[in-house]
Amino acid sequence: MLSLLGLLGGLALLIVLTIRGTNLFIAAPLCALIVALTSSIPVFVGDSNFVTLYMQGFAGFIASWFFMFLLGALFGKFMQDCGAADAVSHWIVGKLGRQNAVIAVILACAILTYGGVSLFVVAFSVYPMAVSLFKDANLPRRFIPAVLAFGSVTFTMTSAGSPEIQNWIPIKFLGTSPFAAWEVSLVVALFMATFGYWWCKRMINAAVANGECFEHQAHDPVIVERKLPHPITGIVPLLVVLVLSFLLHDSLQQLALIVALGGGVLVLVAINYRYFLNIQEAINVGTTGALVAIGNTAAVVGFGSIAKSTDAFQTAVELMTQIPG
Repeated sequence: MLSLLGLLGGLALLIVLTIRGTNLFIAAPLCALIVALTSSIPVFVGDSNFVTLYMQGFAGFIASWFFMFLLGALFGKFMQDCGAADAVSHWIVGKLGRQNAVIAVILACAILTYGGVSLFVVAFSVYPMAVSLFKDANLPRRFIPAVLAFGSVTFTMTSAGSPEIQNWIPIKFLGTSPFAAWEVSLVVALFMATFGYWWCKRMINAAVANGECFEHQAHDPVIVERKLPHPITGIVPLLVVLVLSFLLHDSLQQLALIVALGGGVLVLVAINYRYFLNIQEAINVGTTGALVAIGNTAAVVGFGSIAKSTDAFQTAVELMTQIPG
């Protein structure tokens, strides 16, 4: 009983601390320590002590996913620095028109994330345009985060074939491919996209009907006027990532994503080199972002390593696996 309370309490505390902005390098080990103490896991003594178990999970995740995070961060940062992400976004807006601000922002995010651009980079790339579109359409700005999140972290994040790590991490454990059950995935993605868009529009229309409108802020981003590459130079690297991951998965398995992202980075640099603002700075920022992202994720994975070593977790797994279906 104490083990179960410690597990649930540690998880709840981790969520609360994360929401409050506590650094995950502090929050995750602290919460994991609470779980360990309530489950009689020794802190320092023995082979299966807290420090050893936590660091096995932490280091194991970095060893498995470092190159994916690094190449993904570089790919996304390069898309941003050379203007390819902006070019794709502008092209979508030009085709749909500013009157369709919501769907334009969603599609811009969806195409970039499904092509392998990190959702963090997508948010930074599309946000200035989203502010401009919502301003022209006089829509409440408080819905911009919802529209950005819907377009980048929902139906494209886990759809079959997506090069995002959320779609690739389970492959190692389930023995499947990134295109597994694509028929079901297509149906689910279409449902998520249509229902989510309808729900966003419903909330925004209700807010407009109540008199809400766009509110200007002093720190609103300004879209810098610069010569952008042709939109096709932003689409081609995305296609390279998708095609390589599809062709090489059977032979390289999880390593196919490294080759796919690496190929996307090389193609992106080759066709857009003259549009880069500062490629060296882009490399520095991208690698730093990759280290922070994988470090934060690994910190939580370390918490999971402690959690799965508890009696309460094993009991929960046994109960779940006995459920029919």
